[in-house]
Amino acid sequence: MKNFGNIFKKFRESRGLSLKDIANEDISKSQLSRFENNETDLTITKFMSALDRLKMPIDEFMYAVNDFHGDELSELLSQIRTNVINQDVIGLRKLLHIYSAKETNRATFHHLNTILIKIRLQTLSKEDIVTEGELASLTDYLFSVDYWGNYELRLFLNTIDVLNHNLFMRLSREMLNRSDFYSEIKMNRDLISHMTLNAFITCIERNQLMDALYFDKQLKSFFFDESEMYERIVYKYAKNYYDYRKNGSNASIIEMKKCVDFMKAVGSDHIASHYEEHLEKISIE
Repeated sequence: MKNFGNIFKKFRESRGLSLKDIANEDISKSQLSRFENNETDLTITKFMSALDRLKMPIDEFMYAVNDFHGDELSELLSQIRTNVINQDVIGLRKLLHIYSAKETNRATFHHLNTILIKIRLQTLSKEDIVTEGELASLTDYLFSVDYWGNYELRLFLNTIDVLNHNLFMRLSREMLNRSDFYSEIKMNRDLISHMTLNAFITCIERNQLMDALYFDKQLKSFFFDESEMYERIVYKYAKNYYDYRKNGSNASIIEMKKCVDFMKAVGSDHIASHYEEHLEKISIE
């Protein structure tokens, strides 16, 4: 817990709390003092108890520990997203070169993250970059994890488009079953809903309409509230896309266009552009 104590002290003092305010039956003032002076570590139970008394979520504390940057995957996904939005194949190649050469003591996650960059590069460049062995490593890891947390959800969300349909469906069902343990955490719930929306659209895209109904049922159980406008508008787009694929109705195309227009109206230009391109592709089929 390098520097954890010093950072904890800064947050405690900034809130005007004394050591006595944090101490309880689990942790004494002297233990806290030694922890804050980086003289000793705390057990995870005592550390979480101290954070609870500080009224500070663990993810907020870790953000500070990382010099107010996101975790490694968040930073990596941000860099990938920038290159994808700008259609910058060269930039993504440079990112792959720099990241793959990076020294780390977390070999498994470094390997998985490198595969993730390759997948996004392959999608952008239209070249065969990811090997069957690398895809096997990715899926073997996901199947090996009993409870999918934030890392596994984001990893899967950003790789589903390169998986064959049967494997995609198996992992999607695993995701919904294995992430239930953490689904009450808002960040994870958001990831689950985004992934399920993407899976719904992917099944429609592949003309697997029966499988699409499975995800539609899952989405209905989420009950998106009025503040979740992104999810509601994308779900409406996807529902009309499903109707179009099934019935060929031009009315569905009109409703999908309304969804894209709404995205533009609220300033979600990159998202609107993505769905507008998708809509144009459908229209000329």
